[in-house]
Amino acid sequence: MYACWGVTGQSCVWVRETYRTRFGIESSYRQMNQTRRRTSTRRPELRLLYVGLALVPRNEWAWLHFAVLSTPQRGGRLIRLERLRLRTLLHWLLQVIEEAFGTIAETRTESQLCS
Repeated sequence: MYACWGVTGQSCVWVRETYRTRFGIESSYRQMNQTRRRTSTRRPELRLLYVGLALVPRNEWAWLHFAVLSTPQRGGRLIRLERLRLRTLLHWLLQVIEEAFGTIAETRTESQLCS
């Protein structure tokens, strides 16, 4: 009833389908925010760059599910999200990057630390 409040001249099917597309948009933003780098900068060009970079692994994840991990069936494809979670993909990407470029195990300081 809440979704239909104030909507006149439209069928319940239209309202349901419209809301389903809105849910997909909200899910995409939530998933993009899982991959986006956190920052406190006010520079809009840098913030836009971070959003653009966050969309790449999220879109690759969606493509993998559609093209590789889904099951073809009559009427479309059966998407099985349990086969690869976004967090798992991000963890794998982190491992690949660490193997390729290494990790920083120590850092230099300006003064000697007391122990």
